[in-house]
Amino acid sequence: MFPGFATALSGVQAGSRLLGVSAHNIANAQTEDFKRTRATFEESSVGGVIVSLSQDQRPGPQLPTGDDPFTFRHGSNVAVEEELINTLKATNLIEANLASIRTQDRMLGSLLDIFE
Repeated sequence: MFPGFATALSGVQAGSRLLGVSAHNIANAQTEDFKRTRATFEESSVGGVIVSLSQDQRPGPQLPTGDDPFTFRHGSNVAVEEELINTLKATNLIEANLASIRTQDRMLGSLLDIFE
């Protein structure tokens, strides 16, 4: 495989992983004591992106239990607005890398046409 294709494919996979993590966090935003998952990107030594997942251990807001006003439970530490921004970032990352793959495909096709 050509290095450009591999790098762009890595970017598509990273965007897909970020999109999945954000969807998981949003789906569990109302779950009691849920800790959000955070995706971080690192540059690979061979080109491309490595996605690392970690759990955000910050506590969520304290919410009353409803039965006793002096008893509290921890809510989720998911900020839905931040997750929505992450979904937009993921979408843009996927689209940009797919555009790169399409461009490389056209360039390779033109190069092959020259050698015919």
